[in-house]
Amino acid sequence: MMREQVSVQYRGFHPSEFTESQIDALIKEIQAEAPHGATLKAVFSRKDFYVRGVISVQSSSGRFFAVASGRRLTEVTGQIAQKMRRQLHRWKSERIRRNRRRIEASRFDWKRDGTHHKNDVA
Repeated sequence: MMREQVSVQYRGFHPSEFTESQIDALIKEIQAEAPHGATLKAVFSRKDFYVRGVISVQSSSGRFFAVASGRRLTEVTGQIAQKMRRQLHRWKSERIRRNRRRIEASRFDWKRDGTHHKNDVA
């Protein structure tokens, strides 16, 4: 079983305990929505009065990436969370659609008694 990994870095500033706990909560929410076994990396940087956040999620199901910037860290974390959730929601919706199609196709190919569809050659 693959273990989930998380890395959060702060560049150009040191977050308060409160800010760090809010970001940790956000990261945990994203991690819970991410594919199993995903690796999550977040970097928050500040230069002058400008804050930038980058979150990437890598997994066997694909790579998800979001960037946001602004003057306030709370603004940046809100934007980046929304972007990442949108991507993960799209991935989950597509995965559900594929699974439904696969299930429907398998039902079509097999009769109730378990024998193969009559159009197949034995």
